Amino acid sequence: MDDFNTEEEQIAALKKWWKEYASSILMGVGVSLALIFGWQAYQQKQIDDKSSASIMYKQLITAVTAKDAETDGAETISFLASELKEKFIDTEYAIYASLFIAKESVQNKDLDTAITELNWVLANSDDSRIKHIVTGRLARILSSQDKNEEALAMLVATDTAFEGDYLEIIGDIKNRSGDKIGAIESYTKAFSMVKDSPQSQPLLAVKLSDLGVNPDTL
Repeated sequence: MDDFNTEEEQIAALKKWWKEYASSILMGVGVSLALIFGWQAYQQKQIDDKSSASIMYKQLITAVTAKDAETDGAETISFLASELKEKFIDTEYAIYASLFIAKESVQNKDLDTAITELNWVLANSDDSRIKHIVTGRLARILSSQDKNEEALAMLVATDTAFEGDYLEIIGDIKNRSGDKIGAIESYTKAFSMVKDSPQSQPLLAVKLSDLGVNPDTL
């Protein structure tokens, strides 16, 4: 403004500048406010969704653990599980609901439903740990249906923390299918990974002993 000689010239220049740039400035302010309020609304929706999903998940557990064999009870369980998976898919409760239904389905010997639920979790979870756990469970179910090749093909651990678990499952599948040598090989590899983990040793040791291998020599 120092380049203008009079106050009138300064005011005129300011008006001209405002006329040229006002819309851009106001638009920028509007966008910034929209982003701020939009983010706040998104965060609040996430909080509200988690709260609603948590309540619905508790209702699901209550309905299942009530052991109500009536038709209405079964319909309630199915409805709550579907609602959680459809409306709250971005929350962990949708995953928990699917895992819970899968577990109940296995106990009720409804393996097809359990497989459907576990596959849904694999398709909708980004948690590597959950995916590895679910894959192991799914492989065991498939093996119980004599789908051993399909089950074995799934058991490729991309996380070293699950290599021992997968090797044990592979050993179980091979042992059940009559491949004693393959079972011993898998159990031995698994045992070598958990020798320093007392809580994981006993069952593997028993499995090896049953196949004629002394775990103390490994």
